[in-house]
Amino acid sequence: MHLDPNWLSAPIAIPLLTAALGLPFIRRGLERAAVTQNRLAGLGMLLNLAVSLLLLVYTLSDRRLVLQVGLWPAPFGITLIADAFSAIMLTLTAILSLATVVYASGTLDARAKLNYYPLVSFLVMGVNGAFLAGDIFNLYVFFEVLLVASFALLTLGGQVAQINGGIRYVLLNLLASTIFLATAGIIYGTLGTLNLAHIAERMPLAPRPVQILIAGLLLVTYSSKAGLFPLFFWLPASYHTPHPSVTALFGGLLTKVGIYTLFRLYPLIFPHILQEWQTLILTIAGLTMVTGVLGAMAVNTVRRVLSFHIISQVGYMVMGLGLAASSDPALAVFGMAAGILYLVHHMIVKTALLMAGGAAEMEVSSGSLLRSRLAGLTHRQPVLGIIFFLAAMSLAGMPPTSGFISKLVLLQGAVGSAHWVIAAVSLSVSLFTLMSMIRLWQKAFWDQPEIAVGATTLLTSPRQRWLTLVPIALLVSLSLGIGIFAGSIFHWSGIAARQVMDRQGYIAAVAPTDVIEYAGANHAE
Repeated sequence: MHLDPNWLSAPIAIPLLTAALGLPFIRRGLERAAVTQNRLAGLGMLLNLAVSLLLLVYTLSDRRLVLQVGLWPAPFGITLIADAFSAIMLTLTAILSLATVVYASGTLDARAKLNYYPLVSFLVMGVNGAFLAGDIFNLYVFFEVLLVASFALLTLGGQVAQINGGIRYVLLNLLASTIFLATAGIIYGTLGTLNLAHIAERMPLAPRPVQILIAGLLLVTYSSKAGLFPLFFWLPASYHTPHPSVTALFGGLLTKVGIYTLFRLYPLIFPHILQEWQTLILTIAGLTMVTGVLGAMAVNTVRRVLSFHIISQVGYMVMGLGLAASSDPALAVFGMAAGILYLVHHMIVKTALLMAGGAAEMEVSSGSLLRSRLAGLTHRQPVLGIIFFLAAMSLAGMPPTSGFISKLVLLQGAVGSAHWVIAAVSLSVSLFTLMSMIRLWQKAFWDQPEIAVGATTLLTSPRQRWLTLVPIALLVSLSLGIGIFAGSIFHWSGIAARQVMDRQGYIAAVAPTDVIEYAGANHAE
């Protein structure tokens, strides 16, 4: 099967075109414009999903696809590259964005929809671009695109809590972006290139202190964007404030872009430093798990509980990166595959949970966030209660869900490499996660309300309820499917992991050796 490299531009061009076509409708009549925006966004997300699946099928045959934009060869031009890992992330992004667009069509009012759909398309463009970027500068550019779009989405309702949460969110992310930009300047000043493959070739020639400085700055940058300990405090302060359709998309996507970048950069550019920092990375992973789950046990609103669980679950993904730091190549690939599988699981389940939690809030009334106010929803909306329960059990790691198999392979990797402490921490955090989710489900869905709840609901029609429930049910079904067909899914994760760990294969795919050597000679002169 041959695939034209120009297909790599489609995951960036389609959301950009969708957003641009939707902007003129913002100034037109509300109802008709909202319907048009909805259809346009849905069509754009479907096309994005189709292209992502095409790239996924191609790359899962253990191939990479590279586009040198404008026919400028690497390292002189802009490089877009897709392997199995980036194609998996593109596909998940397409699935989650399509699900949230459907969910938003049943939960947002017409005025909010006019701004929501173009902003989501811009956000997806930035996320897709980050997954495909083959150079540091464009990775920075696409991060800024998604940052601008996410800030606008975060403050979409214009409420005081949303503005306060948005300020915290944007300040820390701008600080991280500033550090990232400074790091890019150090890289270019030291190595004379911003192309990732070229950086990987030249980094061993840089002075050792410079290598450590660059690796440390990138770790700080993406730890803050991923919500790792101790740079996570912006996340629970901001993710519970916007509309549930925004929270669900953020919870499934944004921190995972930071995790993706850590998975991509360290094995490629800093393989030896990654091995030396294995203990540090596993320590950060463990502290992130513990801090997140304890925070979830301490708060008393649905989306704040789920926001803290984003933090704890990110720790499991970084545990995979720590296991991939092994000096044994087989154990390293297994650890990376386990981390990728957990990343896939969490993106699906967390989006479903945040959608279900938002639907529960809207089923009671606007602003009824306390769990005591949500009690008894299983009797009123049994389908929603069942879906939420299944998603909660997947997050906790109960069989036969994706959470069970993803935690099992991480535990297997930790035990197989004799990392007993992180294995014990991961098991303990799983137990606390189970306790937290059972407690949440019992209080929100099963118990009788402590405060009388009226019949008020924001989901006033059967159509709204179906548009709300169907995408959640499909995501939960996908989680169950991953658990049931775990062998095939882990095989695909293994293909992605081998490509991530194969730095020479990445370098050879991006630029021929003679081009790299020619660029190196120019820099030396």
